[in-house]
Amino acid sequence: MRFYEFNSLKPQKPLTPAQARMKSLKDQAKRAQAAVKSERARQKIQAGQIDLAKLESAKKMTSNSYKAQYKMNNAYTSWMTAGTYGNFNDALAAALRKKKAGAIVVRVEDGNKAVLFSS
Repeated sequence: MRFYEFNSLKPQKPLTPAQARMKSLKDQAKRAQAAVKSERARQKIQAGQIDLAKLESAKKMTSNSYKAQYKMNNAYTSWMTAGTYGNFNDALAAALRKKKAGAIVVRVEDGNKAVLFSS
């Protein structure tokens, strides 16, 4: 600020008791709103953490199974299953055998239907 700008500032007069009460109530309302907002955010985070824990525990309960799938004639046909395997390497080997036998597209899915390998 420049020196002449200090002259334009007027000193604040003390608040009357009624004005001080109003100001304190407004400040209290703002603090309460902020507390409600933060509590809602905390509860939302906690609910998300609970949902995530449920998903992770359900994921652990599913057996590790992998499907080798292929499309033989063209890319617009439905996926055909070459087999279900207990580990990824066996499923991958089966998919690659199908690819070598003439399949156009092969893939390996896990038990949650996520594609782990595609070629």
